[in-house]
Amino acid sequence: MQTLEKIKSFSSQKQTSYSNRHHQIISDLESLLEKGIPDMTMSQIASTLKISLRTLYEIAPSKDQLVIMTMDSILRKLGKHALDSISSIESPIKKLEKYLNIVNQAVGPKFNSILKDIDKFEGLGNMVDQHASFITNMTEKLLNQAMNKKEIKKIDSKAFSIMLGGIGKEFIKEKNKLSDSTPEESANSITGIILNGIKVKN
Repeated sequence: MQTLEKIKSFSSQKQTSYSNRHHQIISDLESLLEKGIPDMTMSQIASTLKISLRTLYEIAPSKDQLVIMTMDSILRKLGKHALDSISSIESPIKKLEKYLNIVNQAVGPKFNSILKDIDKFEGLGNMVDQHASFITNMTEKLLNQAMNKKEIKKIDSKAFSIMLGGIGKEFIKEKNKLSDSTPEESANSITGIILNGIKVKN
């Protein structure tokens, strides 16, 4: 059994030796992953991408590692987009609203096909948890800044950050899915209610 640390270490080492062709294939893999590849073999993935199986194995030696590396890349890009999008916003609470709205896309329709099969890939759940932990920490930081600027009421920022950072993950669970809204829509709705409830009224 391979740990997530070993997989990520392998990913970091390999990416430094990737050619432009490899990076293009990884980009194509991201698009393919969004459509869903849980039941495809490495051979079928290579065929779909119109590349040789050997080339695919140059990127990752197993399907689990391939999925984890690709999903990690997707989530990193989403996280960077979220941080870039709030960089020019001065208000901490407005930063947080924008940030959470963007990162909640991680449980949106284009990621649903892979997240619903998260248990099929060893280490994928742990990798997703690491990204969720970053979101929770960022949320706590912005909540503390908002309290310091008296934009929100005095709260337990850690407790609220855990709740806000984990809302989307709860709604992707089959038992918690709602028939009239996507996990992303549900997460954004509840997030909005919580943040509006702790804002200081002018």
